Amino acid sequence: MDILNYGDLVILSDKKARKYMITLKEGARFSSQYGFIDHSEIVNAGNGGLVKASKGEEYRVFKPTYIDYVMKIKRNAQIIYPKDSAMILMYADIYHGLNVLESGIGQGALSIAILRALGGKGRLTSVEVREDFALQSKNFINNFLGEVDNHDIVISNIYDGFDGCFDRIVLDLPEPWHVLKYCKTGLIDGGMIVSYIPTVLQVKTYVDTLKETGYFDDIETFELIKRPWKVDGLSVRPEMWIYNHSAFIVKARKIK
Repeated sequence: MDILNYGDLVILSDKKARKYMITLKEGARFSSQYGFIDHSEIVNAGNGGLVKASKGEEYRVFKPTYIDYVMKIKRNAQIIYPKDSAMILMYADIYHGLNVLESGIGQGALSIAILRALGGKGRLTSVEVREDFALQSKNFINNFLGEVDNHDIVISNIYDGFDGCFDRIVLDLPEPWHVLKYCKTGLIDGGMIVSYIPTVLQVKTYVDTLKETGYFDDIETFELIKRPWKVDGLSVRPEMWIYNHSAFIVKARKIK
């Protein structure tokens, strides 16, 4: 049994697969229309265990995954959804030991994904123009990962440039084309730049600028649409809803 402790985040999942995320506190209770559950019972059940509310409803206990965390927690800024952050990590080819720059930190969901890919090695530098976003994202990241010592948050407008040279650059900005001129010296030869861009007009301007610089190649643009399926006995069909367009992802590679 994976031990739970007070202070841990947990997910309670009911028989209808509805999920509730809470922080375990000594002496506290989780309450719903089905009654209450003492947090001490959840601690004793452990990760993957089962607890029963006072009116008989059962809940499965889990430690939250990355997806649980970024989708369930109260957010004050837009996030890059897990379906997109997973693809960004793959197309940017982010792995341990790299020096990564991101800008447009927002809530910090992508920062968590990058830091996990780095695995404690390498470094992530996050450039954010809004100090309030920077502060709340730091809390959001630390709440899930704990304190990390390979992450720097810089309060600055990246449209005015950035210091250093990076192996990878990831952008979530309204006008990412303004950053490309700094990549001539700020991104290693062969390095990847990946941008998360909401609209097709922004994509056109960005891709045109990538080509005009003369030092980017291997340019690729795509979007991701996730369609869940229902598999229940003889009923096997797509769900009535899908995760439709969220943004475009544009990947390019620096050349000499």
